[in-house]
Amino acid sequence: MGDNHIKKRRWRQLVLIVLFVLALLSCALAFLFPGDASENWKKVFQFFGLGRFSDCADGSPLAVHILDVGKADSIFIECNGHYMLVDGGTVDRGKQVSSYLKGRGVQSLDCVVNTHPDSDHIGGLKEIFERFRVSRYLSPSLPPALLPKSTEYLDVQAARKRANLKEEHPAAGTSFSVGPMRVSVLGPIAAGTNTNNNSIVLRLSFGETSFLLMGDAEKEEEMSLLASGVDLSATVLKIGHHGSDTSSSEAFLRAVKPKYAVISVGDDSNNLPKVAVSKRLSDNGITVYRTDLNKTVIFLSDGKSVSVKTEE
Repeated sequence: MGDNHIKKRRWRQLVLIVLFVLALLSCALAFLFPGDASENWKKVFQFFGLGRFSDCADGSPLAVHILDVGKADSIFIECNGHYMLVDGGTVDRGKQVSSYLKGRGVQSLDCVVNTHPDSDHIGGLKEIFERFRVSRYLSPSLPPALLPKSTEYLDVQAARKRANLKEEHPAAGTSFSVGPMRVSVLGPIAAGTNTNNNSIVLRLSFGETSFLLMGDAEKEEEMSLLASGVDLSATVLKIGHHGSDTSSSEAFLRAVKPKYAVISVGDDSNNLPKVAVSKRLSDNGITVYRTDLNKTVIFLSDGKSVSVKTEE
């Protein structure tokens, strides 16, 4: 009993010492680094190697985060204090996406884009509309026959309305800015026969670097983009439809000429990405990252070049 009592006393003393040291650190940080206490603690954690993986984006003028949300899409973009989200993953990933954004210090989003209303792209946006102030919401204009009746879609629409957020359907050829980054809407150029081929296709331009985000656009939409003559070149290509062979045609890849490609994918019965897609990417000399292998992938741009950070 005596030994147990001594151990408990020493443990309490250790806890008190740790709390005292933390209190002193708080005072020192407040004195040395006036400002946001959470940012000061972040610096301490980084010093001891305890920071989040996403901290690698700190200080980068532009960071494009391809979040690991399984076989789904969610892309978070930050540019000089301005924030944008493209898709929200499945409904069960909404809290994960929300937590990631909170970890990056996000309180409001300049723009949220739903490339198309399939459940693996729209589901998590309910959580986003409930947790963050959103200035703009963009989605494709769909023929009535393609409007979903799924619970995920209806729940997101209800959350959007509760947030008094207007739904905008941007036409191909329009553009807008998120901070110093230019966002160009390239597609859909014409109504497709399914939701995938009505995907909003975005080209992000920052200095001499660019990112092409394909949603789930298939070869039908790729061909319409090629036929339009629009500039498809990009430093980074977010592969369409999770690496399905319905997308990433040879002609399209040659037009984009990306240095890097990233595939948002997870385990499922479809065995994605397809071997044929991987071979086309390899044959074109494109460096490929996959969220099932690399977890979250972050592309950092200074306006002249792009570097890549992977969680694994």
